[in-house]
Amino acid sequence: MASVGIIGAGIAGLVAAYYLKRRGLDVTVFEATDHLGGFIRSEQIEGFLVEYGPQTLQRTSTDFEYLLRVLDLEEACIPASPLAAHRFIVRGGQPVPLPRSPLALLRTPLLSLRGRLRLLAEPFIAPADRFTEETVAAFVRRRLGTEALEYLVEPFVAGIFAGDPAQLSIRHAFPQLHRLEQRFGSLTWGAIRSLPERRYHPAPRRPMFSLIGGLAQLPQALAQRLESHIVRNAEVIALHWGDKMPWTLTYRQGQHVANRLFDVIVCAAPLHQLAKLEILPPIERHPLSKVAHPPLALVALGFRREQVTHPLNGFGLLVPAVERSFQILGTLFSSSIFPNRAPEGHVLLTTFVGGQRHPELALLPEEKLVALVQQNLRRLLGISGMPVFQRVWRWERSIPQYHVGYDAVLACLREIEVRRPGLFLAGNYRSGISVVDAAKSGLQAAQQVIFHLRQEAAGGAAKVWLGE
Repeated sequence: MASVGIIGAGIAGLVAAYYLKRRGLDVTVFEATDHLGGFIRSEQIEGFLVEYGPQTLQRTSTDFEYLLRVLDLEEACIPASPLAAHRFIVRGGQPVPLPRSPLALLRTPLLSLRGRLRLLAEPFIAPADRFTEETVAAFVRRRLGTEALEYLVEPFVAGIFAGDPAQLSIRHAFPQLHRLEQRFGSLTWGAIRSLPERRYHPAPRRPMFSLIGGLAQLPQALAQRLESHIVRNAEVIALHWGDKMPWTLTYRQGQHVANRLFDVIVCAAPLHQLAKLEILPPIERHPLSKVAHPPLALVALGFRREQVTHPLNGFGLLVPAVERSFQILGTLFSSSIFPNRAPEGHVLLTTFVGGQRHPELALLPEEKLVALVQQNLRRLLGISGMPVFQRVWRWERSIPQYHVGYDAVLACLREIEVRRPGLFLAGNYRSGISVVDAAKSGLQAAQQVIFHLRQEAAGGAAKVWLGE
């Protein structure tokens, strides 16, 4: 039975371990902390259910749907409220509904008349050279205008990546938009001309959902199937690639340092940890250390319903950077999106602070963070009085930023796998930052492991047949 060492018990590592164990391989997962699930953290306390990492899932992958079925989680899935289709963006200090159709977009007060007329020019803007790598900001400003960038795109970039559109690559952060322009010459024509394709080749459903006990149910279900195959509080400090037993993994557990031998390694640790991990013989990994992971703070506040004058009839609100009198990135109306997120007669609001826009604010002491958020929400949502519930969580290194030049990072990852056969990499730094994307990365790593072992076995059989 081939042995596989897996570094990291985030969703990518757990999914890889689960699929490989189902295929009969001997897997061992090494997790540096006592927590399983990586960025996924849920807590139920005082009648509130708080998500400290990803907030929702989307049905965009048939593989992920299958995973939910085999983990017996289908009945735990709860759809988002229809209210979640409504979102707000702040303009002039007030939450303004985001338009939900092209016609509404041409009427929205989010943009001035000049800004709306600028949108009409989009079909006639020439596409960029396919070899030119643009930032998200440059792409949007060129195709849709500065106002659309400031009030429609920048707040979403901050909400999704905690990032800055002037630094992110359109090709890597929003590849679907880049492909539309390259294929059809325009976002507008691309949306229109791809309608027949979507009719005959429908994409996976995209409804938003969660799990009744919070997203932590997913890694918990995976961990239950892996049982004794997970070693907690085990920090992997070195990997040594050899000739006979290919991989020696060295880990520290408390004061104890030990070695384990493996046929194959799957590294599903965060990118910044992969950049620092000792791999012998050494291999160049300089591009990995240049990727930013901005700090991000999450502040969950509970209020009695009568303390909030805003109807909270939506998914939440986003604050553009140009609204400089506010310091938050945005707030989710958590108890409006899913049921059982707050006790009867109460609401739960989840606010994000920091990111690339204000990294220093994410590191403020807890009492100052809560005060800052309260000050912003009083003005935006008409909140009075003090919260009846509060929780603060801080990610000192959050989402990897797909910056301009990210091709060098992806090339470095491929080079590592080519030059160190039997080492496979998985995580939210490869093909998307969502939970579903990370799970897909873990599955792909598991499939690569199976293929690699088959190739090794075929090579060994050929040597025996040749008398070597």
